[in-house]
Amino acid sequence: MIASLWAGAQWAVGYLVAPTLFALVDDRREAGRIAGWLFERVNLLGLGCAGLLVTLLVARRSAAVFREWLLFVVAAMLALSLALQFWIQPTMQALKLAGEAASAAFAMWHGVSSGLYLLQSLLAGVLVVGVQRRPPC
Repeated sequence: MIASLWAGAQWAVGYLVAPTLFALVDDRREAGRIAGWLFERVNLLGLGCAGLLVTLLVARRSAAVFREWLLFVVAAMLALSLALQFWIQPTMQALKLAGEAASAAFAMWHGVSSGLYLLQSLLAGVLVVGVQRRPPC
């Protein structure tokens, strides 16, 4: 259930809500501001879900947890959430505030962010399938 919550939020915001915002909201800056706020919430949700999943994996499998591939999927997703939340999004925010002069740099970081989000989304699919086959609790 925890993995499904995390993955579902990731997929819903990234591939349904954010594109819809940019399609329906006339002001692209406002759509971007709202999307950024939602992505921040998904990243924070991911931090909590990762903590719960690691706790459940360790409680169930003790020392064997370090040979458990699900742990590495959760760790990779956690690392991506941390990078997006505390490095890439703040960098993008600073570039937005810098204005037109930083638009090329913003576009580059937006591409990096999108690529990492896609990777995290694919890992979320692996996690959901893996948890169904080997529940952490």
